[in-house]
Amino acid sequence: MLSFITEIIQKFGPRTAGSEAEKNAQLFVVEKCKAITDNVQLLEFEAYLYARFGKLKYYCAIFFIALLLYFVSPLAAFIVSLANALAFVLDFMTYRVVLESFPGTKMKSWNVEATLEPEGEVKSTLIFSGHIDSVFEFKWWYKLGQQGAHLTVIAGALMVLLPIFYLLVLVFGQGNWSLYTLAVFVVLSPSTVTYFNMHGDNPVDGACDNLSGVSIAFHVFKSFAATNAKGKSSLKNTRIKFVSFGSEETGLTGSCKYVELKVNDLKQENAHIINIDSIRVPEEVCIVKKETMNGTNYSSLLIDRLQKSFSAVNIPIKTGATPIGGTDGVFFVRAGLPAVSIIGLAMDKLDPTYHTRRDVIENLNPVAMENVKNGLVEFVRNWDKA
Repeated sequence: MLSFITEIIQKFGPRTAGSEAEKNAQLFVVEKCKAITDNVQLLEFEAYLYARFGKLKYYCAIFFIALLLYFVSPLAAFIVSLANALAFVLDFMTYRVVLESFPGTKMKSWNVEATLEPEGEVKSTLIFSGHIDSVFEFKWWYKLGQQGAHLTVIAGALMVLLPIFYLLVLVFGQGNWSLYTLAVFVVLSPSTVTYFNMHGDNPVDGACDNLSGVSIAFHVFKSFAATNAKGKSSLKNTRIKFVSFGSEETGLTGSCKYVELKVNDLKQENAHIINIDSIRVPEEVCIVKKETMNGTNYSSLLIDRLQKSFSAVNIPIKTGATPIGGTDGVFFVRAGLPAVSIIGLAMDKLDPTYHTRRDVIENLNPVAMENVKNGLVEFVRNWDKA
């Protein structure tokens, strides 16, 4: 599995959303899949890929305008800060698109889907997925580490709390208490630089995030390919799919577009999705039960089956909730499809490789990847028997 990752990085380097490197990496995945099945699709889509992060500068600018409006009109300050906070929460924090086409231009990106058919009647479909794109470095997380992540959280909290402050001002009036509170906002306001100037100039290799997930998903898929019949699997009644998403790092764009395109088919197939994202540390491998920031709750059936399968082959796995961000399982759940994500990074602190230049092949632990692959292979076998 490491050689798969190494080959992609050596041939294509970092793979930002919508870039030629991302497209060529997906074409590479297509060729790998064609050795197993002819049922492979390169699914092109268009979206305003950088609108979500492009809005961050505007959120920060409006935040400072709202601070100044304290001295002009608390009512205007409340309205402006509330609109800003709502857009920030909906669009950035919870992946519910506001002003989809602003800012930026529409760009192309690509998903890959490959399918293996079972020996008998299809009773369900299992999809194993990861995303192939990598991100422009989060410069403050690289420079400041955990403190940079804390500053990012503080900056987000300031934008969300500001309209609440102004609501209290409207109710109780201006006074010393409000000036002191405003001073706190002002003192903490430099933290917004982590949003205003979030990204560095260079993209990262994305070995862990998320070639690790793509490689595991592909190799689980490949392990069930029939040796004597191309396009067929060794499973009795389970169709198995491998999906490599593009443009995850721009706001789960690839998985969103995939769900929009395929949702009716997936429901008819009784599809269940296991998304794999950033598998680096064996002791941190975790089934995500919930994504706290965006409010996604994952399938209890899949969580239970995964726990039992990993336990059956003596592979430790935890369960937990992600505190920030989102994974490609989100839009499946919102479409009413059972899904779950598995990650392999600590969720109670910032992993030093996450969205930084340290995300290189040398910092991947192959034991973590092998454990997840073996646990998922056992899961598929048990699923097909049920």
